[in-house]
Amino acid sequence: MKGKERSENGAYPLQRSLIIVRHHGALRRALKDGTVRKPCAVVFRYHPSNRYSFLALLASLETRQGGDDTPILWLDTRTNAETTSTLKRWLEAYERLLVAYSLMTPQWPDTAREVRALSLLPERNRWVLAAGGPHPSASPKSVLQAGFDVVCRGDGEPVFPELLRRWIEGTPLHPIPGLYLRTPDGPVYTGPPRRAGLDLVPALPIAHGKYGPIEITRGCPYRCRYCQTPRLKGRRVRHRSLDGIFRAVEAMIQAGRKDIRFISPNAFAYGSPDGRQPNVRALHALLSGLRDRLADTGRIFFGTFPSEVRPDWVRPETVALVARYADNRQLVMGAQSGDRDMLARMERGHTPEDVRKACAVMKTFGMQPIVDFILGLPGESREQMTRSVDFMEELAEEGARIHAHTFMPLPGSPWAALKPEPIADDIRSRLERLISRGKLFGQWKAQARLARLPIP
Repeated sequence: MKGKERSENGAYPLQRSLIIVRHHGALRRALKDGTVRKPCAVVFRYHPSNRYSFLALLASLETRQGGDDTPILWLDTRTNAETTSTLKRWLEAYERLLVAYSLMTPQWPDTAREVRALSLLPERNRWVLAAGGPHPSASPKSVLQAGFDVVCRGDGEPVFPELLRRWIEGTPLHPIPGLYLRTPDGPVYTGPPRRAGLDLVPALPIAHGKYGPIEITRGCPYRCRYCQTPRLKGRRVRHRSLDGIFRAVEAMIQAGRKDIRFISPNAFAYGSPDGRQPNVRALHALLSGLRDRLADTGRIFFGTFPSEVRPDWVRPETVALVARYADNRQLVMGAQSGDRDMLARMERGHTPEDVRKACAVMKTFGMQPIVDFILGLPGESREQMTRSVDFMEELAEEGARIHAHTFMPLPGSPWAALKPEPIADDIRSRLERLISRGKLFGQWKAQARLARLPIP
């Protein structure tokens, strides 16, 4: 931060402008019709893909002493014109808005266009645009260049309450680690982000009346080269305690919410000290404790979206627990390729035979495998892609359902700069035939189009 000009109160130019707006807002100016604007509100830019991120941010606010009574507004619009008109309407009621986005790379092209349009409006100095999530964390400077004021890297829970407090008070943001700030002199980085201890924040924002899947594990020790997770969330796994999980479940039951789902990069890794070997005792304590609380009136979904399992973790002792205590009769599993050499090159840590064995174990317990594959991987030859589709068809014949993806380069991953290989017409035809039989689904066509676009 050396060489960046600060004002006499220690703020960089961005914060200096916010302080001025805040002082004006404190006057609560009367409008022409006699109504009075409230000082500020937080706006969450809703998208189906980010709703769970905002639940975590809301939960982090519930750790503040005395709680937090800042109004929360949900912006769920489909067009730039609708977004603009909604924000203008809210500015009639509030002096300032903190507009928060959480996004993944597939959302970035549309988000960048929206933010550039917002940056041209005359009301621009009355809102602050803040971004977090996988894409901003991995590419913060490009996100600032598109028009955002603040980017949060990594875990949002340690940052958001302090960011909100300082924004409301008009004090500088630079003491908060893990931020990139836009200033007239260029981006300012406030230092490495802090990792969130999962039990330092409630599993769900119960006080706000919001519910959803419970995150039980964060981080991943594996090195899959197409993936952002271990680079953004860390390679050390962090688990939420049983007490923290059960408190959230009991609150959901009290609120009449009795379908319980989980967020985890590998559901069978819960309680594992290193994320590489199952802790069957911890899994049993979790699933049996959930069933005791739900009895026969609720349903447990474990190892299904928004979580999955690794094929090398699918063993009789882990699947037996799901069959005994959970209600799902499907398990989502990442195979990613049917070619042994490609799996080794992407550092998946398993083989096609591991996938085949995992499907057989699931079938023994009456579970249908939902198997993820990625096509168009960097350097993937026609022969390798054909072997993947051969494997898809083999698994489909045995009862599996295939979830197909096209490789997309993700910022922050080792393969971020690599391009997808085109999917040949005959491969596409075979995928279409699987779709017609109800054996394959997924956004692979849309992903193929997005993967060809330059990342703005």
